[in-house]
Amino acid sequence: MNGSILINKNNLINNLSAIRKVLPKSKVMSMIKSDAYGHGILEVANLLRESDAFAVATIEEAKYLRNNHIDKEIVCLQGFSNKDEYKYCSKNNIRPVIHDFSQVKIIENTTLKKNIKLWIKIDTGMNRLGFHSSDFEEVFKNCKNVSDQVGIMTHLACADEDEDNFSNKQISLLENFVNGKNVELSIFNSAGTIRYSKKFNNNQHWIRPGLVLYGINPCNSPSIINVKPVMTLTAPVISIKNCKKGESIGYGQTYKIKNDTKIAAVGIGYGDGIPRRLGNIGKVFFGGNFFNIVGRVSMDITMIDIQDKNIQVGSNVELWGENINIKEVSSSIDAIPYELICSLGNRLNKEFF
Repeated sequence: MNGSILINKNNLINNLSAIRKVLPKSKVMSMIKSDAYGHGILEVANLLRESDAFAVATIEEAKYLRNNHIDKEIVCLQGFSNKDEYKYCSKNNIRPVIHDFSQVKIIENTTLKKNIKLWIKIDTGMNRLGFHSSDFEEVFKNCKNVSDQVGIMTHLACADEDEDNFSNKQISLLENFVNGKNVELSIFNSAGTIRYSKKFNNNQHWIRPGLVLYGINPCNSPSIINVKPVMTLTAPVISIKNCKKGESIGYGQTYKIKNDTKIAAVGIGYGDGIPRRLGNIGKVFFGGNFFNIVGRVSMDITMIDIQDKNIQVGSNVELWGENINIKEVSSSIDAIPYELICSLGNRLNKEFF
């Protein structure tokens, strides 16, 4: 018996609609990199046909989509790394992001049969990917030589932080670049979309929803976008035994039973992507009740204290989803939701309903 990743198709589609209702003039670049944040890249691409474009991290992800008949425009966030990848982008409606001078050299030394759409990434202070502001004009000139459509993007470093004093500085810096230029603009990830994007609600503006698309609010403050969780993670009870007060559970005997109780073994563990840190901290949900995870999470098994509740072998308990907020799960172990949903193993069944 395996655990299951349950994907609610209607919630996913409705979340995209909810984003559009808040920003009806902006274009939506749906983030489906890293297997659509663990939700299934191909299935999600087919469900989110109303997106204006899809965004992936690598050329390999873009090729996978094209080889599986996804024909919508794809933005490749890491761009190309050689001439062959550059030509592939041109032939297959892949819009690469230019962020390094090695890519500019490829553009200068490669002749394309047709012009290519491009994004230029500007580093506005995150110091990850992107050109320095002093190099922008040179890069922009080179890109205009081969592209009829050049967009400018950046990435916000602190939009999901409670005390964010940096995003407005980044936004202002990018506004200076686009001043007077008829170019497309993309600044906002999920957190930026929730907090800052309304003043850019126009048809030259692209938002890049990721986490919020899958029904998770990356901010601690309430979201202006009404979304519902798309993923529910469940796993079956595979054994139940009576345990006595004073006995211990699992590796290292980290949990001592306080009263006589029933302990259930759930068939999922860190080999499936369940963080080991949830031992003695996390909870599961079943039949209207929450049950504590007890002892260390092991590779294939997680133990829960079910007390005197009527749970049978074969019952599926929820680890996060409709009843357990994944953000609360991640916060309890000083993690982020991305880590949990992107780390799920291939032993798990993926079911769309």
